[in-house]
Amino acid sequence: MLNRLLSLCLLAAALSGCVSVPNPLSPPQVEALHLTTVIVEVDPAATLWWGDGDRAYARSKGLPEQDSEELSKTPEARAFIAKAASDKIGAALQQQLKPVLAGQRPVKVVVTLRELRVTSIIQRILVGGPHEMTASVAIVDAKTGAPILSHPGQRSIARAGEGIGGTLVDAAFLAAPIDRLTNNFAEDFRNWLLPQQPPL
Repeated sequence: MLNRLLSLCLLAAALSGCVSVPNPLSPPQVEALHLTTVIVEVDPAATLWWGDGDRAYARSKGLPEQDSEELSKTPEARAFIAKAASDKIGAALQQQLKPVLAGQRPVKVVVTLRELRVTSIIQRILVGGPHEMTASVAIVDAKTGAPILSHPGQRSIARAGEGIGGTLVDAAFLAAPIDRLTNNFAEDFRNWLLPQQPPL
């Protein structure tokens, strides 16, 4: 029974994007920081599974999209996909953190992407599954590079429509999966950094 409860707790934490690493800074310390830039790096061993990125690379080369999976295995394609994903992550973090990190001490946010999995349409129709990404996030002093805090492995997810009906609704009414996923990641980090206070 205990093992079952533990498994359920772990599953709930994973699905909600919750994190167990404590934030060492107090809210006033966080609010004293001023975001200057977001730097996104991709671990050389990172998993990059993003069909739309593969197809975008094929189009950029004037090649048929049906060959995108094979084309994505080249170093050039990986660099293209990594850059596109990094731009999405950086933009989402800028949007979420600028209002929060508006103090006097200049800092940089440095992200290292470890895993990006955007579930394909075929997988969603046949077996389902959410989109997910994992990355480490650090905040460093913009002038000295001295570390201020680090979250070594934040995992975030975005729900995906399942089955034929869910997939069609997903495509018709929701933002692109990569945008939902990176926005969720940025929101999760913002809420870890400075939890939202419940209304009185």
